[in-house]
Amino acid sequence: MILDNKRIVIVGGSSGIGLSLSEQLLAEGSEVVIASRSLDKLLTAKKKLNDEVSTCELDASDEKSVIKFFSKIGSFDHLVVTIKPDHLVSPFNESNVIDAKQAFDSKFWGQYHLVRHGLKNISACGSIVLTSGIASARSYKGFSGTAAINGAIESLIKSLSGEISPVRINAVSPGFIERHDDDNDRLNTVKSLGARPPINRLGTPKEVAEAYLYLLKNEYSTGSVLILDGGELCV
Repeated sequence: MILDNKRIVIVGGSSGIGLSLSEQLLAEGSEVVIASRSLDKLLTAKKKLNDEVSTCELDASDEKSVIKFFSKIGSFDHLVVTIKPDHLVSPFNESNVIDAKQAFDSKFWGQYHLVRHGLKNISACGSIVLTSGIASARSYKGFSGTAAINGAIESLIKSLSGEISPVRINAVSPGFIERHDDDNDRLNTVKSLGARPPINRLGTPKEVAEAYLYLLKNEYSTGSVLILDGGELCV
């Protein structure tokens, strides 16, 4: 049990993929700390996980808040970041620069701050798993801002894989994921953007969480982007 008794911090762990990963890590025997901007979501998650996790409010886009967070929680073994802003969906020539900058602050600079300041606390044989997304690799209507953010994250982990070694750093690139069971509204929406997943359904948070679990366990993986998209990029 590679993750047994390991302390794992999940930023964005109060819902969706992060919450599902928290459940899987607890089953592995890990000690889990979840952080989120939403106190309500943290309380709900803690209750769902039978109070087996520690929780902390955190706005990762605020560097001072990130520094304070790591000072508070102390040492840990692995860091997972699953935060994401709402998708930027608008034609490029009509896009709002302020919205784009806010999205970068949240998803890219948030993950940047977490890696930079988390390195002071992470164990020498630890690892970091960030989150990008398949918009970095394919054109979808109105997704240019999201594509740029995801591409920046993937470039960052490839560069850092050598610089921060022996700490490992990877990213998961999810495709389109359902918000709830049988999320047909979202499936129809993504198809209208041009998505055509061969298996004709969205991924589940549980399925994507297993990708993060793999990267945490596999001690030969670093600088990798693990795509989990139902074959979307293959067609």
